Amino acid sequence: MATQPTVLTIWRNLHLADAVICQELNAKLAARVGCSLIEHDMLAWVSVAPSQRLRMADLAALLRVTPGGLTRIADRIVERGWIQRDRPAHNRREVYAVLTSAGRGLLRSARQTYLGVLQEMLAGQLAEADLSMLLNVSQKLLDGLNPDGGPCL
Repeated sequence: MATQPTVLTIWRNLHLADAVICQELNAKLAARVGCSLIEHDMLAWVSVAPSQRLRMADLAALLRVTPGGLTRIADRIVERGWIQRDRPAHNRREVYAVLTSAGRGLLRSARQTYLGVLQEMLAGQLAEADLSMLLNVSQKLLDGLNPDGGPCL
């Protein structure tokens, strides 16, 4: 079993690497395609949901934001035409985010920038063998933490 300083250092390194990469993703997405990282991530989660439609409550959990925070993000994205809100007639309390064709187009454009940053900041720092090992270790960690295999919430 790893010592406490070792696990604390691992966690700190993961957390700091995530922060640095997210900062760069946010800056490049804003400059090149006009969306923030959180807006990109919202569109990405909705795009992989069945029928490209996702409950706002589930989306808030996936993005790790409060429902109020998600409402403000969604308001901006609705205004830009990237998603629409849908309230089913049988349950007006539920609200869904639905990806629009403009949202799909923006996500396609943003994907090139997103992957470019990851290529530079991950693949550019590590050898192929390191990337393979990191993929295996990260998958093992996720599998252990989330044995059901769904998105971690």
